[in-house]
Amino acid sequence: MPGIVSSVAYVRLGAPDLDVQEQFLQNFGLVRAQRDDRRLYMRGISEAPFIHVTELGESGVIAVGYHVNPDVPIESLEQRFGVKVEPIDEPGGGKRLVLHDPNGLRVELVQGQSRLDELSRRNPLRGSDGISKDRGPSRIEKLVHTAYMTTRLADTIAWYQENFGFLPTDELYLGEPGNTLGRFVRTDCGEDPVYHHVLFIFRGEKNGLHHASFEVERVDEIFTGGDHLHELKYDHVRGIGRHALGSQIFDYWMSPFNVMHEHWSSTEKMNVHSSFNEVKIGSGMVHDSGEAPPERFVKQASPILSGGTR
Repeated sequence: MPGIVSSVAYVRLGAPDLDVQEQFLQNFGLVRAQRDDRRLYMRGISEAPFIHVTELGESGVIAVGYHVNPDVPIESLEQRFGVKVEPIDEPGGGKRLVLHDPNGLRVELVQGQSRLDELSRRNPLRGSDGISKDRGPSRIEKLVHTAYMTTRLADTIAWYQENFGFLPTDELYLGEPGNTLGRFVRTDCGEDPVYHHVLFIFRGEKNGLHHASFEVERVDEIFTGGDHLHELKYDHVRGIGRHALGSQIFDYWMSPFNVMHEHWSSTEKMNVHSSFNEVKIGSGMVHDSGEAPPERFVKQASPILSGGTR
């Protein structure tokens, strides 16, 4: 039986200035879906009504939303989790269940959102003058995963795997197996292929969001979008490179309010039969391509906020 979660839906952040946040997100490659005095909803070019929410307030992470497998009626989860389904008063409507993970992060399980028409895609062909017309922000498809630091690694891994049916993909350890540094987990959609991970959970000195990762229309968009952000002098953290585990091409940018956002493309696909690998950190392991991660990348953890939403 596949897991109850099929994919990540959106990330919900806090920020003290919606104008500054929207300007960054547009330059990063997202498109405004809706905005009011308190909330900003951004979408990609895919059919999702939104994939990024910012609520006016302190900077940090409020919640991560996940799509409930369409074969699992969301009402059937009420008894399992001991909470009631509520209507969603946000773009796309639908229903949700609200939970909290071992670190206090709000987790929203959603189902029944309406879909939008896809936005137009970029023409990759050169013009008649032989010069590529690709300029400006990346074209973002969707949110594909999040990652965060926790002081309760074993409890957090168990919570997500046992409650949502996430499958382990790769585990990083120090010294000997069992001394776990972090684990990549993926959704269980049976025979259907899924991304290498929907969540990376790693051990650290505090609890918080490490980054939210957004898939671009095609790999060229990482370079096009990166050039655009560099020209505007946004805060570049790491990249462009390729991850050893998952094989995705990456580029990381910090928002004006210290929440890290990733441009991402081209990853391994797996299904329920794919293997679980334990990888030793240190001499001899396969390293990411590109420069070594800077210290602030390793220690990044935007704080978990309470409250928020209607």
